[in-house]
Amino acid sequence: MTFRPRNTYVLAVLLGLLAAPAFAADIQYATTLDPVAFDNSTVKNTVGSGAVTGTLSGATLTVSGTYSGLSSDATAAHLLLGLGFGVAGGPMGGMSGAAIGDISVSGGTNGQITGSVKLTSAQVKALGQGAIYVLVTSTKAPQGNLWGWLHLPDNN
Repeated sequence: MTFRPRNTYVLAVLLGLLAAPAFAADIQYATTLDPVAFDNSTVKNTVGSGAVTGTLSGATLTVSGTYSGLSSDATAAHLLLGLGFGVAGGPMGGMSGAAIGDISVSGGTNGQITGSVKLTSAQVKALGQGAIYVLVTSTKAPQGNLWGWLHLPDNN
């Protein structure tokens, strides 16, 4: 079989179309982390602040950030699916959203947040709608110390 110029052109176009998703631009997200007390008894234990950025590359969300001023050592960080932007809660009710994945905290009252999670197509859509949030827990606030919903930087 001999290649003619037209066949080469068609092959180049097909290869370009197949490779296009691999060259799609990464999407950047950001959030500030704020303390959210469940009730008056937990107010003194839910203090501090932080900031997280997220990069969606294909279906992988990579997050990094910092936290500071916690009243006790950070124990974990999680990505959760809420009901919408700024709305916690999951399909079964309650305050916590559906778990997407765990990310790492360096520990201590000041530290780093890092991690990557592979998202489903539904979770990628939810991220674009601002329904995914970061939750940092601590020794004195095991249900949640700092919370923040990931959003495009120009959307508040």
